[in-house]
Amino acid sequence: MNGLDLAMLPTLLLVAVASGVMGGVLAGLLGVGGGIVIVPALYFAFSHTDMDPALTIQLSVGTSLATIIFTSMSSSWGHFKQGAIDLTLLKRWSLPILIGVVVGAMLGGVVSGWILIVIFATVAALVSLSMMFTSAMDARRGREHSNTV
Repeated sequence: MNGLDLAMLPTLLLVAVASGVMGGVLAGLLGVGGGIVIVPALYFAFSHTDMDPALTIQLSVGTSLATIIFTSMSSSWGHFKQGAIDLTLLKRWSLPILIGVVVGAMLGGVVSGWILIVIFATVAALVSLSMMFTSAMDARRGREHSNTV
């Protein structure tokens, strides 16, 4: 990689700050991972470098995952101190999650960037649909409950 077009630097800095803030706000409000905002922002930023386009999505996902290490450790410790972690559930899910991480890391290294983009977009769309329908059902249940009380 030879570098970055310096004319793009202000735009890329604005994208970085805006996506960081937006990712944090969405994570706090909706409980979604900031990666839903960070990965596309990093992809945009890396696309404006002379980086090999085939590696752009891998680097975007990898960089986003690396940021999660520090934020999740800090957040987990805070929740643990407040007794807000279900340790039984954590123990039950630890092995399947570890297996998924290993398989995902192995696949991420061999799957083409285009396939990763399609997977990311599909998962984002499915999560969005799930949140919309769950919210609509919860609202409907709330109205039904308030009419019977």
